[in-house]
Amino acid sequence: MSEDSTLTIARSAKIFLSGTFLSRATGMLRDVSMAFCFGAHPAIAAFMVAFRFSHLFRRLFGESALSSSFIPHFEKIRKESSEEGAKFFRDLSFSLFLLLSLIVCVCEVGLFSALKWGALSDSTKEIITLSMLMLPGVVFICLFALNAALLQCEKKFFLSSGAPALFNIFWILAVLLLNTHTPKEAALYLSFAVTIAFVVQWLSTLPASLKFLRKHLSLKECFKINPFSSHLKVLVRSFALTVLGVGAVQINSALDAVFARASSLEGPAYLWYAIRMEQLPLALFGIALASALLPPLSRAIEAADFSRYRELLGFALRKGFSLMLPCTMAIFVLGASSVNVLYGRGDFTSEAILHTTFCLWGYGLSLIPSCFVILLAPAFYAKKQYLIPTLASAFSVLINCLLNALFVFVFEWGAFAIAIGTSFAAAFNFYFLSYFLSKKVGSFFPRAVLLSFAKTTVCGLVAAGGTLLIGHFLIQDPTLSIVLGMPYAFPSSFLMQFLHFSVLTAIFGLLFLSYAFLLKLEDIPLLSRLRKA
Repeated sequence: MSEDSTLTIARSAKIFLSGTFLSRATGMLRDVSMAFCFGAHPAIAAFMVAFRFSHLFRRLFGESALSSSFIPHFEKIRKESSEEGAKFFRDLSFSLFLLLSLIVCVCEVGLFSALKWGALSDSTKEIITLSMLMLPGVVFICLFALNAALLQCEKKFFLSSGAPALFNIFWILAVLLLNTHTPKEAALYLSFAVTIAFVVQWLSTLPASLKFLRKHLSLKECFKINPFSSHLKVLVRSFALTVLGVGAVQINSALDAVFARASSLEGPAYLWYAIRMEQLPLALFGIALASALLPPLSRAIEAADFSRYRELLGFALRKGFSLMLPCTMAIFVLGASSVNVLYGRGDFTSEAILHTTFCLWGYGLSLIPSCFVILLAPAFYAKKQYLIPTLASAFSVLINCLLNALFVFVFEWGAFAIAIGTSFAAAFNFYFLSYFLSKKVGSFFPRAVLLSFAKTTVCGLVAAGGTLLIGHFLIQDPTLSIVLGMPYAFPSSFLMQFLHFSVLTAIFGLLFLSYAFLLKLEDIPLLSRLRKA
């Protein structure tokens, strides 16, 4: 294993980003096809609510919770013995399969009982039925998450980040085949397709995982399962704390859909389309950095190299801000045109474009704090300190729920207020983590980092202001008119939609890069390469 440094993290993040870009690009095509074929129809909104509920266990037992607990323990065990590390992965895979299969069976029985004997509304029955169809896929997507965590430790970032593209392609094909069906029928068949797609996604990482096992274990040992090994018992406490924190966030995410449904039948669809756009830069840059950061941080802790630990963390935070700040500004000045060019056709109406844009703006406020949260959390996980991130998640969820209830039921602001509540909660989460981490390791925002933040902010504000004014007077972009309450119109032809978006993007990019060059902003990769050239 090569020595970890800021260069290796940057290299790993780039590889992860390339795979994530493929996954997110196909994911965006998936959402575009959904919007075109079915718009924000209440039946499709019900499908989106069911998707969130049925895959709550995916968020609990897979993805961040699993990788955050698995990677530090795996690196510690592997440092002592590669063979023991392989056995740890083998036993955990089998145990996870048994646990999830049992949970899914219990949930299916419970949901069936509620469906058969409960006094439920037709809308609730529809959501429960769709959830039951999607639940089996949870087993395979969580096993995929464990395989992906292993591949990250092996520095195979492209496969772990790019595999979801197969899932998205399968979904897109299902949407196109179901285009002639009613939205209600399509939602039913899509639920079957989602489960099959998750199986395909897991199978894509299975050969690499088996290859790792065969490298360190004999064929007989690969199937000699010990589900109650001592290593797994050590993992239980950290995993339980991580699940509590992640679980609070994911339960809140599911409740967001309920609040949105209470605000309007189409509300969950508006939030779905908006958050998929907001999460694109977060997944491409923030999650890529975090995924590349956790294994090196864990190895630095195991080697008791705390200077490297602080260096790696500071580098990730600086890079994260330099990437997220311009994306945040772009969300506000390019939001309306980007929603229109992606979704503004077929059954997606002008009203849906407007409400999705409002939700996107609300989520945009959370981009920087969310990025910092996913970068600071690994700093605790690497030291096997899980309580602080758990408390931060729990408190932020409580804040989010209270704000959602206030905004939806008291002020009656609609679905976009839920996105604003999410942003406030993310800001609190970041403050909580940064406060306790600074007490443990000292300030991780030295003067040089703050100066970089200031330069990036100036460039972003200039680019956003210039794009807003030029777009309004040059091509009649509706953004400023929407904000000022003036009459506006969205371009309806794809050529004009694409032209508006391209012009605004070019203006924003040129203004930002020009000022970044003048201010000698070193954290923008493109500019650093130009100066070296």
